[in-house]
Amino acid sequence: MDKEMELVDLKKNYEIVAKQYGLPDFKTMNEEFEIEKITHESETLLRAVRKVILEKILNSMSFLEILLNPVNVPRMYVSFVRGLSADDKKEIDKIYDSFAALGLEGLDNEIDYSEKAEAELIKKCISTWNSIKPEFRKIITNMKKPVVEDVKKERSYYG
Repeated sequence: MDKEMELVDLKKNYEIVAKQYGLPDFKTMNEEFEIEKITHESETLLRAVRKVILEKILNSMSFLEILLNPVNVPRMYVSFVRGLSADDKKEIDKIYDSFAALGLEGLDNEIDYSEKAEAELIKKCISTWNSIKPEFRKIITNMKKPVVEDVKKERSYYG
């Protein structure tokens, strides 16, 4: 089966379960979470959707981890991390905790499969993601601002 047919089938199958469980349409989900990455037919489509969603959330969480624990922060982030305010750090903590809770719920679904539980977690992920996006965007914007450091001009005495 070619890729185009797989995508058509994925959309069709997704729209069926989306209607059944009150999930957003395929286009919306794909724009937010790239669910078109699901490449094979699955008896557990909502599990595959949830995994793609959590992949994005956990990747974002890994980035936040760098900001919260900058011990081995990549050099490209050092100046940004130094420029984060106390309020930014509190917000990062809050976002991180929300993402972590979703990750743990995903583990529950890995242990015991239920299509209904997958749909409920997908809804929760979407709701959490949408409520966090403005603050996450603000943190990224704040990171991009140049940090103005207090640089003292020191004079050396060479004698």
